[in-house]
Amino acid sequence: MYRAKLQAQLKSLSTINPTTQCWEWQGQISNSGRGRIMIQDDGMPRTVGADDASYIAFFGEIPPKSLVRQTCGNRLCINPEHLEAMKLP
Repeated sequence: MYRAKLQAQLKSLSTINPTTQCWEWQGQISNSGRGRIMIQDDGMPRTVGADDASYIAFFGEIPPKSLVRQTCGNRLCINPEHLEAMKLP
């Protein structure tokens, strides 16, 4: 239930680039140029990157010691097809 609600929220805060198919984040943007959003995690609100929130919404929790990155290179993209979890060394 929570993931479906988060998916809908993320879709409503993005626009699809017809050329790249990127879902470009239209919400709050951090100083680093990444989208960010507040989510409820186990009842506790926390701010996360919009790409992290998209990964969580569509795939589940981010694996331990991993970072989510956009394979398309667009820092504002939250399209789950463009996201991957990279293991840290």
